[in-house]
Amino acid sequence: MKDLKKHLYTIFEHPASHAYGILVHSLIFLNIIVSIIIMFLQTEKALSDYFGIFDIINTINVMLFTLEYVLRLYSINYHHKRSRFKFAFTPFMIIDLIVILPYYLSLLNLDLGFLRALRIIRIFKLFRVVKYAEFDNLLFSILKEKKEEFIFIFVGLSVVVLTLTPIVYHFEKEVQPEVFSSMLTTMWWAVITFTTVGYGDMYPITAVGRVLTAIVSFLGIALYAIPGSIFTSALLEKMNDRKKKRKE
Repeated sequence: MKDLKKHLYTIFEHPASHAYGILVHSLIFLNIIVSIIIMFLQTEKALSDYFGIFDIINTINVMLFTLEYVLRLYSINYHHKRSRFKFAFTPFMIIDLIVILPYYLSLLNLDLGFLRALRIIRIFKLFRVVKYAEFDNLLFSILKEKKEEFIFIFVGLSVVVLTLTPIVYHFEKEVQPEVFSSMLTTMWWAVITFTTVGYGDMYPITAVGRVLTAIVSFLGIALYAIPGSIFTSALLEKMNDRKKKRKE
């Protein structure tokens, strides 16, 4: 049993070090992709004749996800005395649990709408597949190193939004009381405008409001890309460092 636990631990946590590690992770990846495709196909009414087949495939997907979850939980304390209970509450294991939970709750006639919607979480299992490439560690290290920059940008954007919201509300509430009914609803306008989304569900019609909208839009284009550029440059730097270490 100890040898089995060792093999399972290596396959799941360090697949590149096991003869079957990459194969197992490839099969997990395939299962994730198939489950996502089936999830989308099950919403197509034109394919209703195949819904029975889709249900069977989905059941197989969930069984495989469940087997993966149980084996991960079983083997985690091989290398070190890590509590299975604590491991069960790590981000990836919570995602794994959420992926399989709706299916089993549906067997108890608890097939609520929000539970079915939770199936989309299985997409995040793709991050689990690339775990052996240390992508998750790379991501967290970047966020940790650049946290001051991200916090500064977040605070700056928040100040802009919180400053413009009451100004626009003051000028628009008289002419559009049903649209700009409160500062909270006006904040929604500020956020979607600043992020350059602009749904068109609410927009200023006063001269001051339009000027401020233009300013917010320009600021959004100028500043919204900053976090992405910081993350991209840090990611490229990390990847180049890893390549250099491999060559040494």
